[in-house]
Amino acid sequence: MDIKKILKSIKEFLGKHWRKWTILAIGGMVVYSGFVFYQYIYRPIYKPQEIPSQRIEIKEELYQKLMDFYLKYQDNINEIINKEYPNPFK
Repeated sequence: MDIKKILKSIKEFLGKHWRKWTILAIGGMVVYSGFVFYQYIYRPIYKPQEIPSQRIEIKEELYQKLMDFYLKYQDNINEIINKEYPNPFK
């Protein structure tokens, strides 16, 4: 087949039915735009997300070490504050 003949037949077909294929093309664009909107905008915003439930646990050994360290720190601060220093101006 000759390429000119194919192009001429396509041109005649589109010339006769230009209203139909224009409406079809616009409809296709609207459907595609709606799909893109739903897929990338609507669904991520309104889709209920599952929150993973994890039980929070405190390791007792680590907690005890931290509390011991804090207690020593507080004892040192109290010792420094309550200690009576000699008066250097006497």
